[in-house]
Order: sequence, then structure tokens, then C-alpha cells
Amino acid sequence: MQKRFGENLSPAIKYWLFLVGIITTFFLVVFGSLAAAYLNLPPSEQTLAAELFDKLIPFPFIGSIILVTFICTMVSLLFRYYIIPVLKMAEQTRLISAANPDYRITTKGALELKILAAVINESADAYQTLQNEVEDRIHRANQEIREERNRFSALISELPNGVVVCNNAGQIMLYNLKAQEMLQTTQSEQETGGSVGLGRSIFGVLDRDPLSHALEIMNQAFTQNQAKPILGVMTKLCQERFIRVNMAPVTIREEETRRISGFILSLEDITGEIKADNERDQQLQSMLDALQNSLGHIYKGIDVICDLPPASGNKACNQHRASIEQVSKDLETHLALARELYSEHRKAYGKRENVLADSLLAIMTKSVWDRFSVELVADTTLPLWLSIDSYAIVQTLTSLAGRLKAEHDISRLQLHIDAADDQFAALTVNWATQSVFCHTLTSWQTTPLFMQKSDTPDTPETIIARHGGSISTDKGANGLCLALRLTLPSALTDETVERPSTPGSRPISYEFDLFHQPGQDALSQIPLRKLTYVVFDTETTGLNPSDGDEIIQIGAVRIVNGRLLPNETIDQLVNPQRSVPQASVAIHGIQPELLASQPTIIQALPAFHSFTKDSVLVAHNAAFDMRCLQLKEEATGLRFDNPVLDTLLLSSVVHPNQEGHSLDAIAERFNIRVIGRHTALGDALVTAELLLKLIPLLEAQGIITLEQALQASSESPFNKIKY
Repeated sequence: MQKRFGENLSPAIKYWLFLVGIITTFFLVVFGSLAAAYLNLPPSEQTLAAELFDKLIPFPFIGSIILVTFICTMVSLLFRYYIIPVLKMAEQTRLISAANPDYRITTKGALELKILAAVINESADAYQTLQNEVEDRIHRANQEIREERNRFSALISELPNGVVVCNNAGQIMLYNLKAQEMLQTTQSEQETGGSVGLGRSIFGVLDRDPLSHALEIMNQAFTQNQAKPILGVMTKLCQERFIRVNMAPVTIREEETRRISGFILSLEDITGEIKADNERDQQLQSMLDALQNSLGHIYKGIDVICDLPPASGNKACNQHRASIEQVSKDLETHLALARELYSEHRKAYGKRENVLADSLLAIMTKSVWDRFSVELVADTTLPLWLSIDSYAIVQTLTSLAGRLKAEHDISRLQLHIDAADDQFAALTVNWATQSVFCHTLTSWQTTPLFMQKSDTPDTPETIIARHGGSISTDKGANGLCLALRLTLPSALTDETVERPSTPGSRPISYEFDLFHQPGQDALSQIPLRKLTYVVFDTETTGLNPSDGDEIIQIGAVRIVNGRLLPNETIDQLVNPQRSVPQASVAIHGIQPELLASQPTIIQALPAFHSFTKDSVLVAHNAAFDMRCLQLKEEATGLRFDNPVLDTLLLSSVVHPNQEGHSLDAIAERFNIRVIGRHTALGDALVTAELLLKLIPLLEAQGIITLEQALQASSESPFNKIKY
């Protein structure tokens, strides 16, 4: 922003410059004229004038002082009753039109300005009446939209699956509580909604690559007029839960074309399915054990027949034939039940999805241990995604573990997944120093996983072939195999596209540079109205964090697209691990005994750090709060490099001639109701409302973007003041 000379000068400085200029000019003119007149006299007259000098000079000097005093008095009255009141009226008029229509101008200026103020107030009354009528119509129109939205939100909230709606950049535009519950990974996040919230990036909880890959596939489908199905994106491990993520596009029409404006993620908790899989598999395994038992009876019967003498053999044969027929009927019954269970079991499976290798190994480890008590030691060398039918692969490897346990009494296996090439990953199974015959592995490859009615039963060989992979073994001597290797297709092989994706008065400046934060460059050109903010406040044991004062409470609230989100807040007490002075308690009212059971700042700060991701931090007298956070960087390993705005400095930018820029004074000026003063969340909520009121006033002064707001704040006279 280009500034004309003197535009940033305060009225007081202008006043003194004006007076000094008048006095200097007047005396220069008077005494310069006398000097010029003296120099133009002939020498004889100059001698006479010199003799009369002490008698002539006092009168012009005294007259000049009287005249200058009169002029200075008039200038002072001019500034007091006209210029300064006019400046204040200008700020108050803008306050009425841009932020607080209920505000009315009061002035201590001249009568003419009081008349002008009355006219402006009358216009404000008429403007407010008109605005109320317009807002009433808008309210009635929005009420219908709100009802539709509420019905839609109620529908979304009642869905059994989690739903998240995002724009192309991955910012969350809508979500239901089910999705929030699924994607929180810690108790503190569950309490604060730290990872999932409006305006937050979905890439904070789900990996960017699979989502960007799926979005690119959908865009390609649009450009080629192909069908755009819902895509299985990934399977994610959240604590003890397994989440299946599917994606569908959100489209808008522009002129005669349609384009993708965002995407919907459907989140399905498949932990119960996996548990049910294991239970069904155990039932099937019990059936197989029963079959094995029955076969044992048959073999024993045959052995008895073979041992009997010929005379009694026929009778024994008839007896055991009946027994064998009964066992055969039992086998048929078990096999029919197995076919039925397997047929039902496979109906819901068979689709490919992107699965993180770590998640696949975690599922297999649990499945193999639950079914066969075989320990899996699994690892990957790097984050690797596989494009597989995860259920089929898990069952394939689980059946291998069962075969090795039954035939070779192997109770521990080692699994390793690594990239084989650009399109495939290699999964290697080792059984350490134990010996396994190769014919066991060959038999396993061709044995159906379950008995089924299909002519082409699912065997490990056919399942891996269906994935385009292969099975190979590392052979040793004497028909023994040392390891088994499977190749599986890796995901994201196509080129992906990056999508844009407090006791007393705190010091005004507190050893923290608000205007050179590392994270502000990426957001500098975004309009203030479009930014996502986290407005926060801290309560502390005192005013000197560098000397040991600690945070005892953190409060924060989010603002997204100009909307304050009261459901997305943090209100966290903190154990300072030191005494709290009574002088501090008298201000914030937080009793020390309430803090003993609370988390320390080292434990509490990660949730707040996650809450602030991809946001602009806002506070009143922000340098103090940021200094408190900065001192904890080394202990927590967390850096708050977000851009920072200070509502105190912004207020001084839009109202340089108003008296007072404390939180209470500004709130009164904007007619903001203050609740919970000197509590962290209460002050954060008031500061958030102040910010929303300040933005239109900043825009009226041409301060549109974050960069411009930071520049204007840095030029505020309050920037370097300390109290």
C-alpha cells in the first residue's frame, strides 16, 4: 500500500508540526522584514537605527508573541473542536456502516459538528431500519434453506457410516460425528475434535497420496466421459479399529460442462467384520477338525478289519461298513454347512482397495494369532500401498500359517514387505531355522481355502494370479524350502497430481516477532474473509513466562469462512507443576487444587498444536501468548509457525483516534457481550467476535489480504510499546 507523506502521523504530531511551522514562519517574516529594512538604510541612518534598536525591537517582539499566542490558541481550538472530532466521527461512521449498526456518534466538538453528528445518527437510524427489513427478508429466505440443511444434516448424522465432504484442496466442508469418532486417534482429540473440523485438511488424518490418486482417476473419467463409480480408496488403521474409506465425486455445472468440485468420503468401520471373519474361520476350522476326527475313525475301522481273521472278517466288515456310512453322512453334512457359510461369507468381499502395508500386516498378525497361536514378526521398510482384495490376501496367508503349524509345528513366522519394482511389492515369508518341505508349499498353493460349489474354487494360486502377482519359493537342499515370496500389485503407480490442496495488564510486546512467522508465506495473498483462524487465549501463573511463569489454561475456537464454530473449541486446564500466586487467582479465579489432576503443558500442547494446523493464529496481545508457546518448543518438539494476527494491533489500525484498545474497550465499542472474562475460552470467544467485526473495517481501508493485515499491524504505534 502506497502512503502519502504524513498519512501515518497522529493528530498530536500534526498539531505540533503545525504550531512549530506557524511560529517559525511568523518570526522569520517579522524579523526578516526588520533585517531587510535595516540593510536598505544608508550608513548614516543605520547608525541612528542602531542607537534606537533597544527601544524599537521590544514592541514588535512583544506584539509577535501576543499574535503567535492568539494564533496557537485558535489552532488548538481548531484541532480540539473540529479536526480531532472530525477524525473520530469518520471512524465512528465507518463503525456504524461496517461493523456495529447500533452504534451512535457522540462528539465533544463544535456546534456545527454536533449538528452533523445528529444528521449522521438520523441516517444511521434510517439505514438500520432498512437493513433490518432486508435482514428480515433474508432471514425468512434463509430459514427455509436452513431447514433443508438441518434435515440433510440430520440424515447425515443418522447414517451408520462416517461421511466427510471435502473440496478439491482437501478442506473439510461437512462431516458427521460418526466420521469424527472414527478418525480421532487419541482421547484428547476425541474430546476436542482436534483432527477433524470444518476448514481443516483431511490430509491431517488420511494420507494424501491415495486420495489424490483417486481424485485424478475420477477427473480422467470425466474428461473421457466414462462412468464414475465410487472408488475404494484405502483401509486405515485407527488405534484398534480398521476403517475402510470409499470416495465419490461432488460435481458442479459450469456453462455446458461439469467438473469435480470436491469429493465425499464414506468411512466404514470394518473391525467387527474382521472379528466376525475370525469367528467364522474358527467355526470352519472346528468343522475341519471334526472331519479329521471322523476320518480317523474310518482309518481305525479299516485297521481293525485288516487285523481280523478271515472267518470273522465278513461280519466285522458289515459292522464297520455301517459305521463308515454314518461317518460319510456326517462328512457330507459338515461339507454342506461349510459350503453355505463360505458362500455367504464371500458375498461382501472381492473388491480391490488401497491398503497400507502396515495395516495389512497388523490385520494378518491378529488373524493368525487368534486362529492358530502363530506369532508373526512383520515389518516394512517404507510406507507402501497395495491395491488388493485385502480379505482374500489375509485368508491366503492365514491358511499358509495354519498349514505350517499343523504339518511342521511352526509357531513363529517373519513377514517383510518391500517394493519389487514400480508396479509390484514383494511379500516374503520366512520360518527362521525350521525346515519346511517344498511339497507342503506346493500342496498349499492348489488347496481351496474353503470347500465351495464353484467349478473354480479360490486357491492361493488363483487368488494371487487374479491380482496379477506370482508365488515363488527359495529352495534349499533335500527338497526343503527356506522362504516363500508373493508379488502383489502396489497402489498409486500412476503419476499423481498435487491438489491445492491474566493477571494485570499484559505487556504489548513480549520478545516474539509476529510478522515473520515461517508459515505465513503460503497464506499471504489469501483474503482475510477466506482464511481459517484459530482464536486462542492463555491464562498463566504470572506475567513473566521467561522467568518461570507457566500456562494454566488454554482456550481456543475456530473460524471458517467467516463463521465462528462454537462446537469446535478447546477449553483445557493445565497443571503448571508450580504454585499459583493468589494475585493471579484473584484475576482468573482458577483455584490451584483444580489443576493438580490436569495434564501438564507437555501432555496438553500436542492436541492444541493439531487443532491449529493449517490455520492463522489470532489473539489479543498475541505476542505474550505466542511467547508462552515458544518457550515450550524444545520440551515438546512442536513449533507453532502459523501466521499470527493481533486484534489489539488491528484495532489500532482501524481506530487510531479512539481511546482505548483493551479487550473490554473494543468489545464495548463493537457492542459485543463479554461472558467469562479472564477465562481462556471466554476471552478467546470475545476475541473471535472482535476479529469478525474488524475484517470489514480493514477491507474499507483497503486491507484485504493477510499480507496487508500483517504489514499494517507492523506499522501500528502499539507494535513496539511495552507496559
